[in-house]
Amino acid sequence: MFCLTLVVELPARWLVAGLRLPAEGVNGSVWQGQFARLGPVGPVQWTWRPWQRDLQVRLGFQGQGWQGRLSGWPWRWQVDLQALGVQPSVVGGYRLAGQWQGDIKLQGSGQRCLAAEGRITVADLALSAPWSLALGQGTLRMDCAQGWRLNAELVRQGQHRMDLEADLAARRAQVDFALQADAALTPVLRGLQWLGPEDTAGQRRLGW
Repeated sequence: MFCLTLVVELPARWLVAGLRLPAEGVNGSVWQGQFARLGPVGPVQWTWRPWQRDLQVRLGFQGQGWQGRLSGWPWRWQVDLQALGVQPSVVGGYRLAGQWQGDIKLQGSGQRCLAAEGRITVADLALSAPWSLALGQGTLRMDCAQGWRLNAELVRQGQHRMDLEADLAARRAQVDFALQADAALTPVLRGLQWLGPEDTAGQRRLGW
């Protein structure tokens, strides 16, 4: 009986300690619990029903609520990622403003992503801290035709356009950008050494 009770009520803090997660304010069990903060994300709430092959997670990030669900893994699985409304979240070293909307649905088997539909968009995205910078309209999409591909774009009319193509499985991405001569983003990219002194367009490859 003691062992059964231990399994049913397995504390979430044991999982945190075992995986060395940078979590704070840990409550609940492995099956249903929450973090007040997990790195730059929080709060985080989850419900895991392994016997039903179902995991649901809800979290706050940059003042926005997000909800994700994974079901059916590992054979014929489905993922649903949905942008929720405004939600209080932990404050980090920078702050983004803008409300994300929409959802992305994935279907797959094992480690393969077989189909993707939907998109998530944001209007009037802006950096609000440590300084103010309007970033424009953004879109996120997934493409499973050639693996785990994430496509994103960020456009501010008369200022800049940025396109990202990421291969999530290979952990690499490419960013292409074009700016007007007086774009507010220009000094930021030059400070990052992404853009030469006289350039108004460029490309950057990233890995992680």
